Amino acid sequence: MLYILLNWIYIFLICLGMGAILNSILRTKTGLFYTLLLGIFAEIILIHFYAIGFPINEFFYGFNFILASFGIIFHKKILSQEIKSAVSDWKTWKKPIQILGILLTILILMQSATQPFIVDNETYYIQSTKWLNEFGLIKGLANLHIFFGQMSGWHLLQSGFNFGFVSNSLNDVNGFLMLIFTGFSLYHLNRFFQTRITMDLFLGLIPVGNLFLFQFLSAPSPDLPVFLISQLIFYLFYRNYVEYQGDFKMLFILTLLLILTKITVVPLLILPLVLIIRHQLFKSEWKYAFRISLIALSGFLLKNYIISGYLFYPTEILSSFLNPDWKAAPEMLRLFFEERPEYEIIPDQLSEINRENFFQLFKNWLLEPGLRSIFNKLIIVLLLIFPLYIRKNKTLFWLYIYALVQFGLLYFTSPQYRFFMPLIIGMSLYILAKLLLNSPKKVIPVFAFFSLIVVVPLIFSFNVSNLKNSEFMPDKLEAYRIENIIKPAKNSLHNFEYELMEEGNLKYNSPIGQKEFFWITGDGDLPTVNRRMVEYFKKWYKIRPQMRSESLKDGFYFEKLKE
Repeated sequence: MLYILLNWIYIFLICLGMGAILNSILRTKTGLFYTLLLGIFAEIILIHFYAIGFPINEFFYGFNFILASFGIIFHKKILSQEIKSAVSDWKTWKKPIQILGILLTILILMQSATQPFIVDNETYYIQSTKWLNEFGLIKGLANLHIFFGQMSGWHLLQSGFNFGFVSNSLNDVNGFLMLIFTGFSLYHLNRFFQTRITMDLFLGLIPVGNLFLFQFLSAPSPDLPVFLISQLIFYLFYRNYVEYQGDFKMLFILTLLLILTKITVVPLLILPLVLIIRHQLFKSEWKYAFRISLIALSGFLLKNYIISGYLFYPTEILSSFLNPDWKAAPEMLRLFFEERPEYEIIPDQLSEINRENFFQLFKNWLLEPGLRSIFNKLIIVLLLIFPLYIRKNKTLFWLYIYALVQFGLLYFTSPQYRFFMPLIIGMSLYILAKLLLNSPKKVIPVFAFFSLIVVVPLIFSFNVSNLKNSEFMPDKLEAYRIENIIKPAKNSLHNFEYELMEEGNLKYNSPIGQKEFFWITGDGDLPTVNRRMVEYFKKWYKIRPQMRSESLKDGFYFEKLKE
């Protein structure tokens, strides 16, 4: 916990300085919370371009610290005012809300110090940040493991804060985001008791989902920023729809931030577009929107092109115009438009799944095991009942249109329950806020119970065998351990031993004894990939990964094998 706290201070200073620099250019909303979010966006953009030619190592950390320090020094007056204002606001909070803030900070620290519980952390999160720390962006990395092709801007951000050259335990960017969002939510919760405004309560209730959200704190999952920041985007859109409050720039930057984090949220662009049209902001905002979009899109496309050879990975849009030798095998991209195989599903079986009719697929989707079934049913129920609230509040109409477009895109491309969670959280919070709006005495008890219930799995080992969404996840949530009060748990659930394998000109490390899930790599030395995954693609797709030269930094290509 102590190491995490120190790392949070470092992240705070970097984001503060970078946010101040960006804010001085864009002149967006002021306030400590928004400055830190701008800093996160600026940091992601910086790393996108820096990692093209250089590793995110100690030299980057030094350069980054100097750059952020200049930002703090040159804008110290404004930053000092923002910090003083935040402290002053905290002093005005109701005493129970202050106590909740302290307790939640401790719980976020504790959860961040536990072992990560997310399967994707073991398949490609850990290895993604290791590649970035060691080499930066690598040509054709998706040929080594197809999941590397979906490396997120959030993983780039984590590589800038994990001090990978000295530790494998600091995966704290999600914990930091949860911390500042909790403070922001508590500010609006306290404000609700003064304004009695629904959307203040909407933001204030975000931590009631902590039992779910906390499972994403100890790994650099890009899902958490999407869950949280999307609620802020909904709030800013709602706030500016009837009467424009000047928040377009911030809303647009946050939308770009989430697109860089997870491309599946691209329908969010509907919301800033609606504001531009409704309030006729073309003259005042189009140049800003174009420039910032061009920078963000350039970084995004370059990252995709280097890693996979595709600009819009995992789609083949415009791919016929670009054919680098490191371009990922088209056969591998098929997996992103099927239900991701959890077993060694052969291509014929995937084709058989695709032949099922719409209603059979929908039924299978609703009846998926564990949490998936619960959340799949919940999103359908929410989409059906939410129009009742639109009748009373027309401002919600475009938010609902966005929800339908987002649901449709996800359902027909990648219907994983996690991708629906921003919609589930947003609609659930709004309904809960409406239910509690006229019962202010119930707000703090409800908030306290649901936000603090996370203490149970933190103290006691919690069995989730009936709820987990994958059989490759452990049956129990590991409780917090006292030894983690100084140093957090390592970044992997597993203690694999690795064997050195050779495939053509490629020598790689493969986890020993990992038979259930061949996508898993764990925390092995570079390059690490599962031997059974390599054999799977050799057998069914007649391809194998190969090095482009004798050096890992030159990347990988796929070799087509003879029949």
